[in-house]
Amino acid sequence: MSERRMHFVGMVNPPTSQYAENWRHPLGRGDWLRSGFYADLGRTLERGLFDMVFFADALAVPEDREGGFGITLETGGKGSIYLDPVATISLVAGVTSRIGLGATVSTSFVPAYAIARQLLTVDHLSGGRAAWNIVTSTTDAEARNMGRSAIADPASRYDHADRVVETVRELWHSWEPDALVLDHDGRRFADPAGVHRIAERPGEPLSRGPLTLPQSPQGHPVLMQAGSSPRGLAFAARWAEVVFAIGDTEEGMRELRRELRDRARIDHGRDPDEILVLQGVQPVVGWTDVDAEAKLAGLRAQIDLPDALTKLARLLHADASQLRSDAPALELLAAHRGATGSVGFEEMLASVSARRRFSVADLAIEQSLNQLHPQVVGSPTTVADDLEHLFRSEAADGFIVMPALYHSSFEDFVSGVIPELQRRGLFRSRYAGWTLREHLRD
Repeated sequence: MSERRMHFVGMVNPPTSQYAENWRHPLGRGDWLRSGFYADLGRTLERGLFDMVFFADALAVPEDREGGFGITLETGGKGSIYLDPVATISLVAGVTSRIGLGATVSTSFVPAYAIARQLLTVDHLSGGRAAWNIVTSTTDAEARNMGRSAIADPASRYDHADRVVETVRELWHSWEPDALVLDHDGRRFADPAGVHRIAERPGEPLSRGPLTLPQSPQGHPVLMQAGSSPRGLAFAARWAEVVFAIGDTEEGMRELRRELRDRARIDHGRDPDEILVLQGVQPVVGWTDVDAEAKLAGLRAQIDLPDALTKLARLLHADASQLRSDAPALELLAAHRGATGSVGFEEMLASVSARRRFSVADLAIEQSLNQLHPQVVGSPTTVADDLEHLFRSEAADGFIVMPALYHSSFEDFVSGVIPELQRRGLFRSRYAGWTLREHLRD
């Protein structure tokens, strides 16, 4: 077996990314409503031999405590703009040949058959490079946009997601691998005996199949998931091939990876090596450590505290006029528990705030800078050192790279850090295959 190597995925959600000022920063590209933005991004990450690029999504503009969307739009808050991820990965598929293509699709609102057909279509057209980032959605605003009065509770959402994923997987395999015959001389297109409806189960069926597409070149699209609550981790252990994790500390990262691998093995009989746990990081790369620290200081200087407090209040459904910037952040988080709809995200905010003794002002600034995701800052050598340490200590199988700025943060990483990791033998020097699943096993 070859030596274990790192895996990298680029996360894309302009115009803000994880850095709230990206849309107005002089080094941030502003053409995120044009195809060239995504074509260039895909080519850059493919040049860096990334396993995959994936596109985040939500189905509503985030609302404030009164149910209004004005604050989000006025401030350019995260979620102001979301392109359809499946359409966007289809565009990137046409200008690349190897990099994997991940789209976020909600199990709560999109029928299983539609999910199966959309993603398998992209998988075929790209030669086996598609992935599904599975989400359940979290807000009432999304539910109302999709014709529901309110979002279901987390346990119900995950129970439904289990049924949807199970159905989608069966639809993807409703054609046996050799069912598409294409026998020209025998005038036989497909073998009906090799195409099946899906298994009947108790309750209302989500689909009966078969799908109108044969099997994928890579078996089926790769499954990705980012739930961090106990129920989310159980879901990931059952289904995920790639897990998007956010660790507060190195030991926390290591424990999460260990727990996921153990749950997959014990609860579902899976080979734990089938799951890649990728930790989210925001790299700030300079040619020297001093240069990188200056870049970070420049990013921080663009953040206006009153604006950051307004955004934090909107996120937590708090009254911005009542925020005390010098108050302990933990008090604010406790008073507005449940506001975001994501248990795991709120636990992460509380954990970081406790460890770093944040005030409300500190929390607001860090949320605008990096959404409290870990930063790796320094020269290519320094950043590679930090990533290598996390990788070798089994805190991560690789990393979700979340840029501060589009596209310069990705370009700095690809031009500086990737060659350093290749020199150390920690990252591939070429793609070993054509499909995403081949990349993930390399």
